[in-house]
Amino acid sequence: MTEPMSAAAREALSTDPSAPADAVAALADDPSPVIRANLLTNPAVPADLRYQVHASLAAEAAAGDREAENALAWVRYDRSGRTACDTPE
Repeated sequence: MTEPMSAAAREALSTDPSAPADAVAALADDPSPVIRANLLTNPAVPADLRYQVHASLAAEAAAGDREAENALAWVRYDRSGRTACDTPE
């Protein structure tokens, strides 16, 4: 029986550009908006999954979830130069 990953481990994985596809796909449903927002700038995450994550965060923000709203604001001002829906090089 495996223990669930800690928030710190999930956050590290969500920003890892060499993360396995199945691992980042599992994070698309993470309860933390911050971890899901990290997926939007991670080049290991396929564009279709970024669209899905962005849509879920946008819906949560529109419904009044301040954490989702703040996570999306962070993405907009992220220094990576990427947008949520850019395709990796």
